[in-house]
Amino acid sequence: MPMPPAAKRLVINADDLGYDPEMDRGILEAHARGLVTSATAMVDTPFAEQALRAAPASLGVGLHAVLDPALPRTQAEVELLRQIARFAALRGAPPTHLDSHKHHHARPELLAVFAGVAAMLGLPVRALDPPMRDFLRGSGVRTTDHFLGNAELRPCWTPERLAEALGALPDGTTELMSHPGYAPSHARTSFGAEREVELGALCDPRAREALVRAGAALTTFRDL
Repeated sequence: MPMPPAAKRLVINADDLGYDPEMDRGILEAHARGLVTSATAMVDTPFAEQALRAAPASLGVGLHAVLDPALPRTQAEVELLRQIARFAALRGAPPTHLDSHKHHHARPELLAVFAGVAAMLGLPVRALDPPMRDFLRGSGVRTTDHFLGNAELRPCWTPERLAEALGALPDGTTELMSHPGYAPSHARTSFGAEREVELGALCDPRAREALVRAGAALTTFRDL
């Protein structure tokens, strides 16, 4: 008899694949050695092609769209579709889901664009809070039940904080946003060396132990 599905499911997504070779190295390590199941990739950087080709099939990879929030709706839709098409050309497969750099898709004018494109293409979208989740689902777009992560905390995930969060997972499917990596070699970002702390946390045995105690199953957006 098949086992019933886990009451708690967790997608651990690493943002910024393709941003910098050292960040990419850390993301792939966090998947191979740690808990990362998913990533989202930029497609217009000099490193995007190599990153998308290097990511193994076991890693669910979505699009980390980079959009100017001031773009008119029609132009934003054209640009989002262009980035999705470029992703598919580089990866050889469509993205597993959509999110955006600096969470620009949470702005109402861009959220409507993401919802329309995602509904048309059958792609899930990251929801940061219940109102955003309800809007997406009301537009026919799949998303997770819960979201964990705070880009203002640098790093967000220390070993202790991550283990605590995993131990308190609610029922349903949760996305946990993370930024593992090594200090960048090319990209100019204020969020650099702290990525190594998140990489260490995601590979820390305490995190996996907390996940097991919580009775949660790791998954990707492909299974949403």
